[in-house]
Amino acid sequence: MTQSTFRSRRTATLLVAAASLAVGLVASPANAATTWESLPVPATNVNFSLLPFDSQNAYATTKTYCWDCISVEKLWQRSGSTWKELKPPTDAALGTLAGTGPNDLWAIGRKDIGSTVWHVHHYDGTKWSSDLSPDTRNLEILDAEAVSRTSLWGAGNNRKDGWTPTVTHWDGQRWNTTTFTGIDGGFDAIDVRSENDIWAVGYRDKGGVPADYQPLAMHYDGTKWSEVPVPETPGEMNILRTVLSNGPNDVWVASDSHVSHWDGATWTRRDIPVSGSVKSFANYGGQIYAGVWVDLSGGPKLLRWSGTSWVADTSLTNGTTVAQLATTPDGALYALSQGASSPYNYLSRLAPPTAR
Repeated sequence: MTQSTFRSRRTATLLVAAASLAVGLVASPANAATTWESLPVPATNVNFSLLPFDSQNAYATTKTYCWDCISVEKLWQRSGSTWKELKPPTDAALGTLAGTGPNDLWAIGRKDIGSTVWHVHHYDGTKWSSDLSPDTRNLEILDAEAVSRTSLWGAGNNRKDGWTPTVTHWDGQRWNTTTFTGIDGGFDAIDVRSENDIWAVGYRDKGGVPADYQPLAMHYDGTKWSEVPVPETPGEMNILRTVLSNGPNDVWVASDSHVSHWDGATWTRRDIPVSGSVKSFANYGGQIYAGVWVDLSGGPKLLRWSGTSWVADTSLTNGTTVAQLATTPDGALYALSQGASSPYNYLSRLAPPTAR
């Protein structure tokens, strides 16, 4: 699943971008038949995150760019072709959105970057719940995914005794929280394929100076959590920030430009040949796509896995970088892209493959 808050620590590397031209980044023949539909956005010159459900319904958050003032967060609901602002409770935060439909929305986060209080609210399409956070002071939920109206999984860290990776589950009545004591680190992303197939990924702090963060991946089979060790990249801050599971034998994780694939037995490095960061993966029509936050040196913003390498998909023309990819139950693909100048935000949709 894709997080609502996007972070990138990559810097522009012109040499990498130049080298990418020689790595087979050419548009595939299928691109000629790909047509993206441009959709309206609730606001343009703001940070924007999307939670789509189908062609008519979605939620989104916007947050103003602000260097020396208090940023303003807003929540929006899309019905048909129209966006309308939705007022959450005054103590609600909009760092992460999760849910299964217009009448099942979770808003999770903290009010501002300096706050130590984590909030969790639910919206049933008519009214908001009170704060349902399992632990407002210690548990940070950085990513979440809803399976149904009575099942929400969240991943992050517990700050009570240092930083410890933590997963929590809401069953409709109460929270069940698992803290992985003995591991110094945290989770950044979670992907729930089913209640018996869940991945949570992030980092393990190896204690080096400067901080030696190395990848951490855990899998839940419905009974227990097990670590699935990912090869390290010594000397780099290797934090897994996104994960996509197509089943227990087909899992993709990424840390900036470093990509690894799990086939059920081993991890294989499948790094992108682009100077940038993979912000999210998506499975569209059985093919794996990677949305890339492109560095200043430029390069393709949308990549497709050919089975042997990453190739550029040039069908998405809006924007210069991709902040988010998301699919909906009907099989459609949504891309949130951004440009270098106003307007910054673009929202595009690929209809389900069978509908094209």
